[in-house]
Amino acid sequence: MSSWRGSSGAYPHRVPNESVLVVPLRSNASTLLAGAHIAALRRRLKFASLFFDLLLLETGIFRVHAGPTGASSFIVPPSEEDRPRWQTPAERHAATGVPFVVSVSPEAGPDAPARPVVSSVASISWTATLHPFADELPPGTDWVDFVTSKNPRGDVGQLAQRWTQEDGRSRALERAIPVKFVRDTVIASANRDLALAAAARWAVTVDPLHVQVAAQRFNDDKTWKLRGYAVPILFPWVGDLPWEAIADLRRDKYMARFRAELREVEEEAIAEAAHGGIKTAAEHAYRRRLAGYRETLPSVGGIAHRTLTGFVIGGIAGFYAYGIIGPLGTVAGAGLGTAATTVIDIRDIIRGRRSRGWVALDERIEALRPTPRAQRR
Repeated sequence: MSSWRGSSGAYPHRVPNESVLVVPLRSNASTLLAGAHIAALRRRLKFASLFFDLLLLETGIFRVHAGPTGASSFIVPPSEEDRPRWQTPAERHAATGVPFVVSVSPEAGPDAPARPVVSSVASISWTATLHPFADELPPGTDWVDFVTSKNPRGDVGQLAQRWTQEDGRSRALERAIPVKFVRDTVIASANRDLALAAAARWAVTVDPLHVQVAAQRFNDDKTWKLRGYAVPILFPWVGDLPWEAIADLRRDKYMARFRAELREVEEEAIAEAAHGGIKTAAEHAYRRRLAGYRETLPSVGGIAHRTLTGFVIGGIAGFYAYGIIGPLGTVAGAGLGTAATTVIDIRDIIRGRRSRGWVALDERIEALRPTPRAQRR
């Protein structure tokens, strides 16, 4: 049974072949910050809205303090007295370097004396929430839900614990996050969220700080795969569309077929990436599919690597989760500009002709491009 519970009190509804992206609080906390960071996450959610059937955002307000001698973290539900809002850079800066204390009372009762159990100067002081996104979504939004999570137990808990123990010995993470209790907090948060999402067989997105933890497992290419990166590569302007346009595209009757094509494009691109790079391979795989319908083979517009940074993906069939920022350096290497083959597989054309409706959806998305494809040849 899943450890993610929907806001309605029931587990989120699942149907066969449904694809889900979960956005946890703990492992996105470092970039849940007003301004450019939230803008980048907003674009990521719009990309994901075209690739995934459901987006699950973790509810609550996450507060974490960590420093050289201790750490404290917890999630509280929103209330009228504690309304969710994004922390500002100024607020985060002001809270950094300030002492914090966690006290507990060994005795029951409101007047029982409390004694400090954790005390440190804050190297990080984050207040993170996803709730303000709810105010942006158009009426009738049915693909976004807020969920709560339970700490992993059983086999999933053991998996998260094993990952955490391995990451605790990582010299690379020690160099990247030198303050011990900050590092321990980041490692525990990332592995908790990755294990829960993997157990539910959902994709997961985490921020660039926490993705350094997931990066420790990328070399195990038998169990870790890329998912959900095709949209920002092929349709980078989608991230700047209004939510109403995203909702309209999702209602297209060919959306399911379109997503299936994107999934196949990603599988082909991974196999081809060794000869060019993940970006080039995805573009060519997609162009091959379109070639059966068009007399010319237009070039898919380029995209800066920064658009992909932080778009973190997971898998459907096992313990998969990783951020595309790592594979771009590891898989693509120096071959991003290398041209791949443009040989058209006749099976792609035959299969495509049976379900060519997805091409009409491609045209709809293309029509929303600031510079139309025809003008980019």
